[in-house]
Amino acid sequence: MSAERLEATRRRVLDGARQAFARHGYEGATVRLLEEETGLSRGAIFHHFPDKDALFLALAQEDAEEIAAVVDEAGLVEAMRRLRDKDVGWLGVQLEVTRRLRTDPDFRATWERHLRGIARATQARLARQRDVGVVRGDIPIETLAAFLSLVYDGLVAHLATGMPVAHLDGVLDLVEQAVRETSQTTSRST
Repeated sequence: MSAERLEATRRRVLDGARQAFARHGYEGATVRLLEEETGLSRGAIFHHFPDKDALFLALAQEDAEEIAAVVDEAGLVEAMRRLRDKDVGWLGVQLEVTRRLRTDPDFRATWERHLRGIARATQARLARQRDVGVVRGDIPIETLAAFLSLVYDGLVAHLATGMPVAHLDGVLDLVEQAVRETSQTTSRST
């Protein structure tokens, strides 16, 4: 098999598994359901991933890397703005990550590295923005980052329920204003 075809099959496994995990949760996404969602045999699925846990972790890791890159480039508020474009599969995996963090100590131990990466990217972005006078200086960076993280997590949970967020842009503008230096009133940068 060519490298391109292997990668295409791997992508198909990930995309189908995302839907299965979002619809049925981690435990409910049986091998049979994974086969149905991907349109592939268990052999093809597990050729790319040694087990269901590795498959779920690959999805969650892919998402965490994407979020960290957006945060590093444009800030956590921009990552929140981009949530409106995420499908229920992506949001469902995020909820499943949250549930597994609470209930699965092994997953939590593995996942904390990704959480630290997102926290570092957020804090580094905030520090850079503070250095140029955009982010307020009266609150520790760690506190601002924790505030933004809590808002992000709440927004993911809300959107994953399928409920729209009324006035999302206004809400996110308010969040951004909360971390912005009071003399900064027009630029989006956190």
